[in-house]
Amino acid sequence: TVVRFANDATLASGIMIRPDEALEALKELTYSGGLTNHAAAFDKCRESGSLFRRKDLILLITDGDPSEPPGSAQADTVKAADKAKAEGISIIPVMIVPEVVTELNPQTVAYLKEISSDGSIFEVSDFSVLETLQGSLLAQVSCQV
Repeated sequence: TVVRFANDATLASGIMIRPDEALEALKELTYSGGLTNHAAAFDKCRESGSLFRRKDLILLITDGDPSEPPGSAQADTVKAADKAKAEGISIIPVMIVPEVVTELNPQTVAYLKEISSDGSIFEVSDFSVLETLQGSLLAQVSCQV
C-alpha cells in the first residue's frame, strides 16, 4: 500500500503484491505541498493492513520534520511509530536531501533514528533516486508511506 501524506494521510493505492508495483505507484505521486504529518501517515499505513504474512515494513519517505499536529508533531509520530513497531512492523526512514545541503540538522537525524526500527536512516538527493533502493528495500515492502 502507498500512503500519501501532508496535512493528513490518504491511501494512494491498494495493496500490491510485487515490489515493482509499489515503485510504479511512487512514481505516480506528485508533490502536494502542505505540512508534514508523519503520525497520520503511520496510522493510515497500519490501518491499511496486509494480506500477506511476510515482514511488514513502513518506508517513510520525507523531506522534513513533522509539523502536524501543531505542538506535538514529533511526540505523536514517536507514539505512532512505537505502535507500529509493537505490531511487528519495521520502519525505515528515507530523507530526501537536496544536493545543495551539506549536513542534516542533528535534531532531524536524531528524530529519524528514534522512529527507525534499527536506528538507521537512508538519504537520497531527490525522488528519482528512490529507484536505487528497489533492490535492497522494496522487495520487503508491504506498506509504503
